[in-house]
Amino acid sequence: MRFSNTLQLNAVPEWIDSYVNYDSLKKIIFQLEKEHVEDLNISTDTEIALEHKIDGEKRFIAALDKQLEKVIEFYTHKESELYSMLNQIETQIERTEDINSTHHNKDSSAPLERLDSTYHFPNIRDPEKEDPTQKLETIAPERSFSRSSHFSRRMSRQSFESRMSIGDEDDGLLVERLADLRSQLILLYISFSELESYIELNRTAFEKILKKYDKVLEGNLKAQYLKKMVLDSRPFMPTTVETLKGQLLRIEKSYADAFCGGNHNLALRQMKSHLRDQVTFERNTVWKEMIRQERKANDTKLIESKVVKTYKIPFTQRRIESSLVSQLISFTIAIVALIVLLVVDCFGEREENYCFALLIFCAIMWATEAIPLYATSCLIPFMIVPLGILRNPDGSVMAAKAAAKATFSAMFSGTIMMLLGGFALAAALSKYGIAKAFASHVLSRAGTRPMWVLLAIMFVSGFLSMFISNVATPVLCFTLIDPILRTLPDKSRVAPCLILGIALSSCIGGMTSPISSPQNIITIQYMNPNPGWGLWFAAALPIAVITMFVCWGLLLLVYKPASDTPHLNTIKPTKEKITKQQVFICLITILTIALWCAESSIEENLGDTGIIATIPLFVFFGTGILNKDDLNNFLWSVVVLAQGGMALGNAVTSSGLLQDIALRLKDGISDLPVIAILAVFCFLILVFATFVSHTVAALIIVPIVMEVGEHLPIPHPNLLVMGAGLACSAGMGLPVSGYPNMSAVMLEDPSGKPYLTTKDFVITGIPTSIISTCLIFTLGYGIMSGIGY
Repeated sequence: MRFSNTLQLNAVPEWIDSYVNYDSLKKIIFQLEKEHVEDLNISTDTEIALEHKIDGEKRFIAALDKQLEKVIEFYTHKESELYSMLNQIETQIERTEDINSTHHNKDSSAPLERLDSTYHFPNIRDPEKEDPTQKLETIAPERSFSRSSHFSRRMSRQSFESRMSIGDEDDGLLVERLADLRSQLILLYISFSELESYIELNRTAFEKILKKYDKVLEGNLKAQYLKKMVLDSRPFMPTTVETLKGQLLRIEKSYADAFCGGNHNLALRQMKSHLRDQVTFERNTVWKEMIRQERKANDTKLIESKVVKTYKIPFTQRRIESSLVSQLISFTIAIVALIVLLVVDCFGEREENYCFALLIFCAIMWATEAIPLYATSCLIPFMIVPLGILRNPDGSVMAAKAAAKATFSAMFSGTIMMLLGGFALAAALSKYGIAKAFASHVLSRAGTRPMWVLLAIMFVSGFLSMFISNVATPVLCFTLIDPILRTLPDKSRVAPCLILGIALSSCIGGMTSPISSPQNIITIQYMNPNPGWGLWFAAALPIAVITMFVCWGLLLLVYKPASDTPHLNTIKPTKEKITKQQVFICLITILTIALWCAESSIEENLGDTGIIATIPLFVFFGTGILNKDDLNNFLWSVVVLAQGGMALGNAVTSSGLLQDIALRLKDGISDLPVIAILAVFCFLILVFATFVSHTVAALIIVPIVMEVGEHLPIPHPNLLVMGAGLACSAGMGLPVSGYPNMSAVMLEDPSGKPYLTTKDFVITGIPTSIISTCLIFTLGYGIMSGIGY
């Protein structure tokens, strides 16, 4: 949670205007940062730029002084007021105890002893004597009403009096006075506790805003201002805090002596219970107000909210959203196709016909997203077994029980385990700031020229995609470039250039390692033997690096970012010290990747890459580095989607459909050279991945490619499968072409206008996709042939 939200959530609502205005100070810092970047871009003289920096620091110090004076003035006033109230209440308690002692002889059960521990707010006052309640209500005029209405307090008082057997008018007056004194003491205890919290929150606010100033503007103001100005001020002196704690002890002692028979622990428990109730109430109220203001702020953006298109259902008064209509149409088409293909004999064998019908049904459901992708995957096992698709090795139909066992066995394999191991590595690297620290240090050395900053952020995105997947990488990189985006002039061409660079480089990075994207996991499932990280790197990295440079050149050619902003704000590296946890995580990550790279040489001992993937899982969760919440945050939808694809792939193979399709395709392409066959499949997958999804393209087409490769005159299944898998990541020409593009198109500028449109992706993404695909079936073919594929 941002500190500005933390401050608002923990502040006393009635005192909110007396806290440090953290947001306004932060805006001043960002404005000074923007002015500094503008000075760089207009080539201001060094001395003039230095004068501007000094003037900016003076403006910020003046704003700090104003906030500090406000805090000191409020604290001094509130301290004096509360101390005076405490003295008056203690005086009243002493008088009440004297009166109580005179009643003790008359009644062995004095009113002081008969008083229950229920908290009631002051209501009835003695008009002849000064009552501190009036001052307490001026301290927090809304607080008494926030807990209980006037009517409820009156009923509570009547309930109290009805429980007391009072036959004497003076005795009743004494009970009322005691109830008022208890309420005053509790309210005073709450006020003193809130004043203590007020000091701590404001001290933290000054520390954090000064730290932000030093980080953003590369200053050294925190050490000087905090020590000389803030900590030397009365509210933040150690003696002040100790005195305040002493006053709290006075209240606890007075309450214990008067109402708990001297039992200090009981008094403390009762008073803290009321304090806890008050804090809970105020936080709930403030939280609701924060949500209301956030929604209001989102509603006031300049961009107009989209009008939901609806259609009227014939012969009824009900209307239905257009998105639901399209989903129903897509679902209907899929069902009709399933029924027709179940009836029509296309392959001469019932199992193959039924499997083909299921394959087309799943392809339509995945392509149109009539229901979520993972929901379709969950439907696949249910349809495989009742349709009787699976066959035994002898060609007979597999029994339902055996088919169910075979289907679920296919859905969990070493490939799925490697996917989970990759998620564990990504979660640890992100949670402990390792990925962010690495990226910020690299980007801080990129300088201020847009062309080099763009190249640096693209290679950082591609590199991080190897280890934390191209699903999480764009989100992290978009956060890293925020200091640049907020200092850009309006309508700058740099913003869309940087954001599109991150999205496209993350798509390219999706081909670089076996765990960098879901489609790679699916591809490895159909490669025998498993290529391991070493062979995958050998084929994928050269293609990815060259594609990255091509994409960089296209972005510079299309956007010309230096034309309107020749210098950008420098990204500051993180300055946190390296922790033991970070070192441990890096060691486990390096060990896991090293074992994956050496998998072929240790296969006799470990058997599968999935066994290696268990290392980060049991180490990180076993040592507490990751917890249950981190496990819940895994991309389980991707896992389920991959499992459904594996179940379908097993069904297509077992039914004989895959072999039949491969034989028919082989007759048409067997005369072509392998490089031409690879080119045909790469472009087929490129079109499918661009318009549908990288993962869905791999699920549907890669199994067919494998079977075709096995039935060639000279089999090359691994070459074709790996080339097809790499081509899945090459599709990046539309906003729907992959997770990175989907994340990028959602980003908006401060006015609510999207940074990118479909046109941006088409102009740069389609040429990059075509060049990348050409590299796969030329350079990639040469490398894969060289390593024996």
